[in-house]
Amino acid sequence: MNIVLVRHGRPTGAENQKVNSAGFGRWVKRYNHSLVDESSKPDLSVFHHYQHYYAVASDLPRAVHSCEIALDRSPSLQSSQFREMDIPRYKLPFKLNAWTWVYLCRALWTVGVPGKFESYREAKIRAKRAANQLIALAETEQNVIVFAHGYINLHMRKQLRQRGFTQTEKSSQYWGITAFNKP
Repeated sequence: MNIVLVRHGRPTGAENQKVNSAGFGRWVKRYNHSLVDESSKPDLSVFHHYQHYYAVASDLPRAVHSCEIALDRSPSLQSSQFREMDIPRYKLPFKLNAWTWVYLCRALWTVGVPGKFESYREAKIRAKRAANQLIALAETEQNVIVFAHGYINLHMRKQLRQRGFTQTEKSSQYWGITAFNKP
């Protein structure tokens, strides 16, 4: 049984402009609707090995588009279960680079500051359900590849290791592959 987690390619909405909190909210919305930037290309020879795997993707456009680029086909399953953990948005009186907002807001989020978005606790529970869904698919399909996102992949990796899977490869970069197997 093999499960491969892939982080999507670099999205078109990943620019790092300086914005206030309202501008950051708009940035998050654009980022979540982004496709993969045409300059972000995977090593297709690596993905050739996974052509016969059952393909799964988050339902966010950058993940579906990544699957289509890497495997030259749409995923067999798209699910919000594999979406990135929410990028929280807090109204703070700053003007910061977008990625600084991401890290600051995620830090507040992980220590439990509430808001109108998925809590960190809820996101970890969803990551556990997502990992369980991948395991169930692998039990049926034997080989599964999922195109998802950095933070959800981090938490699914933890779940897969806890469930007895052996990690054989790891990368969190754009197009990064983290591979697991279990006899």
